[in-house]
Amino acid sequence: PEPAVVLLDEPFASLDAGLRVTLREEIIGILRRAGASALLVTHDQEEALSLADSVTVMREGRVEQAGPPEDVYGRPTSRWVAEFLGAADIVPGRATEGIVDCELGRFPADRALVGDVDVVVRPEALRLLAVNGQASDVRARVLSRSFHGHDVLLELALPSGLQLRSRTSGSARWQPGDEVSVAVDGAVSVLPRSG
Repeated sequence: PEPAVVLLDEPFASLDAGLRVTLREEIIGILRRAGASALLVTHDQEEALSLADSVTVMREGRVEQAGPPEDVYGRPTSRWVAEFLGAADIVPGRATEGIVDCELGRFPADRALVGDVDVVVRPEALRLLAVNGQASDVRARVLSRSFHGHDVLLELALPSGLQLRSRTSGSARWQPGDEVSVAVDGAVSVLPRSG
């Protein structure tokens, strides 16, 4: 008899990175062909997001957020969930009448949010450009650069001193000390300010 549900408790934890990816893909294929569902218990966020049709984030035995991986990652309901699921920079902002203003610009917000808020920005949502002298430019200084082959992770400092991360194409040539213009080219999440 073929099971309707399979429990996978940290099944890939002790495997090396290359084998882990290959085996994950094989197991997903087997489960789909069998029409079986799986409950995957993992502490590897990338693994959960890449494998699941639905993700449940738990903290101290309580459900913090559940839903499709894209929604939970892209629209976290709390700062804790945002930071737990991956790199997330938190920019202080102020919300009024459905708009939030922060050091990175203006963004739409839930009209119910009023006052101090946290703007969650993922590194892949930041686009870097050459400084063009426009007064509206949000400028930053590159603090460090880490090459990962397919992409580059840059640590940036805004004029206020707030530090952010930007994940850009592996061909990006920005170096520590460079001044860049920063634009948000992706979704942000606006959350009530957390203590």
